[in-house]
Amino acid sequence: MNFQSLYRVIASTSENSYINGLCNVFLMLLPISLLSAFCMLIGNGLTMIGMMELSDKVLLISTLIWKLFPILLVVYYSQFLATLHKTSRTNVITPSLLIYVLLGHEWGLLHSGSMIPTNYPLAIFIPLLVSKTTEILERKKLFMESELPNVVDQTINLVGACIFMVVLFAGAGFLFKGWIQSIGEFVRLIPSLDEYSLGDALLYELVRNLFWSIGVNGHIILAPLKNELYEFTNQSFELYATFGTPLPILTSNFYDIYAGIGGAGNTLSLVLCMLLFTRNKGYRALAIATLFLSIFNINEPILFGLPVIFNPVLVIPFLLAPIAGLTLAYIATSLGWVDPISTIVSWMTPAFFSGYLATGNDLSASVLQLVIVLVGIAIYLPFFKQMDKVVGSNAIFTKGLSDNFFNYRDLGNSRTVMGVLPQMSSNLAAQRDISQLQKTGEFVLFYQPQYDMTRRCVNSLEVLIRHRSYDGKITPPIFLSNFAKLGLTSELDLWVVKQALNEVSPLAANPNFKVSINISPDTFLIEGFAKIVTNLIEKSSLSFSQVEFEITEDLLIQDEEKTWSVLQELRRMGIRIALDDFGAGYSSIGYLSRYEFDKVKIDRSLVLNLNQKNGKEMFSLTSQLVRTTGAEIVVEGVELQEEIDFMVAQNIHLIQGFYFYKPMPFEEVVEKSLFC
Repeated sequence: MNFQSLYRVIASTSENSYINGLCNVFLMLLPISLLSAFCMLIGNGLTMIGMMELSDKVLLISTLIWKLFPILLVVYYSQFLATLHKTSRTNVITPSLLIYVLLGHEWGLLHSGSMIPTNYPLAIFIPLLVSKTTEILERKKLFMESELPNVVDQTINLVGACIFMVVLFAGAGFLFKGWIQSIGEFVRLIPSLDEYSLGDALLYELVRNLFWSIGVNGHIILAPLKNELYEFTNQSFELYATFGTPLPILTSNFYDIYAGIGGAGNTLSLVLCMLLFTRNKGYRALAIATLFLSIFNINEPILFGLPVIFNPVLVIPFLLAPIAGLTLAYIATSLGWVDPISTIVSWMTPAFFSGYLATGNDLSASVLQLVIVLVGIAIYLPFFKQMDKVVGSNAIFTKGLSDNFFNYRDLGNSRTVMGVLPQMSSNLAAQRDISQLQKTGEFVLFYQPQYDMTRRCVNSLEVLIRHRSYDGKITPPIFLSNFAKLGLTSELDLWVVKQALNEVSPLAANPNFKVSINISPDTFLIEGFAKIVTNLIEKSSLSFSQVEFEITEDLLIQDEEKTWSVLQELRRMGIRIALDDFGAGYSSIGYLSRYEFDKVKIDRSLVLNLNQKNGKEMFSLTSQLVRTTGAEIVVEGVELQEEIDFMVAQNIHLIQGFYFYKPMPFEEVVEKSLFC
């Protein structure tokens, strides 16, 4: 399967409402898993120090908490499906619970010593069946709507729905019990997980992590196999303790200790990649925040926050890393380099310590875990570098993605849960678009003159970026949004600065020449911006006074203190600062009084209204405000003779617009000898 095919599969899966809801439900149930695991971890620790009575109580609490999981899975998923199908929640939750318990009891799926069934696929399937049936019943208007109080209608409908669906589905389950058992017997004829087969182990781990890669808890889905393996492990340990029977390699904890370091997918390696090799401050902050949890093999914040799930860039190493770890551990154990696992420990036992304890205090197991983590880093690194490159140095996927997708607070209302892939899809599409532009042509600079009507010559040039294909087609800067999505705006801006300073160098000898370059807020606020551009100007032929940076109101809104500091540093060097698009924003006047600008460019939106009396008065007031600051005035977008006449009447002489010049390549600027 090529990357595009994989991407389409992941995209379509990401947009599936039922899977979206199931992912949210598993995230809601995360506290149940963690509390049960923590209690098991504490109970095991108490056993080690001889506090057996207290250990038994804590382990019992762990078991009781875990037994709640399937019931809550039925309830939460029923609630989501009721919202999705716009049906009554009680008419879905109550029948689903009744049918699940009745069928679980009839089919022999109960917890040992408990009345609670333990079949997780059934806990997912029954709410799907009940919610769809309820939707059909409501669509057929089979529910009661009378003049009686609403509570009466609701009660009758609930009782009726419960009786109908329990009789229908539980009855079908009872009626076809023999047939279902026959299917079960047939399924048992199919080779199940062979506890002595490395091939089966690798397939099991692959499938388990495939579920995780779409946000579905693979441990839960494959719980029947894991339970079978757990029973086999207990029997093996008893035989080893009683008769000295050799221990098998592929025991239940073997997967947790060697193929789940940091959690499913051996994601501790990914966290370390983020911590050590990223260019992105957001990734590094996320790695620091989740490192402690990863040591305890809790990786949901990485899976759902980075995200790893539905991520076509990271899904391959997510599947490969645990397979590599499992293979290395199997070989090392079979060769006798590491003792086999002889004790069951909690899956939350910290990495490196877990191997040591599970193998009866064999330090080699901890060393093996370290080797597996390093191999995992090597597997994740090239894929993570690609993702790091996509995101760029100043942006991060996570916030918009996870906030849109993981919306479990709203599962009980009418808000629809959205897919996780839209923003990531947009980022990857942006990367492809930019790559296509680079393959089919090159980015070039065009220059639009600012004309001085008094002196009848060009005052300065504004730099504009374009794309020129190999067949000569010029594309306007519609691609800038793609650079912004990838966090590459700063890289593009600094390339423009460097390229422009180099291209206009033949005009540097003219003391009246100026070049004006737009700087985005993202670039202006990067660390050391003033020093970077100062170095670039010093290496060019231009003086500082011949360089002008255009900034917009958007920058002034973001970080006033830092902006003021950078502006002062640039102006001290003699670099000119222009305020672009003045009059287009809502707070430009306030910033005009707060900062010192060498030039203010009045936005074309004010020029467009000059055919109206109010428009003319507004423009006049705006120009008077600018004059009080002592800054030069440039009017953008002037195209008509009547607009020129109005500017003359306003005593404004610097014009930038199609009336005089359109943007043009630098060679054309030189040929026309336009400068004062």
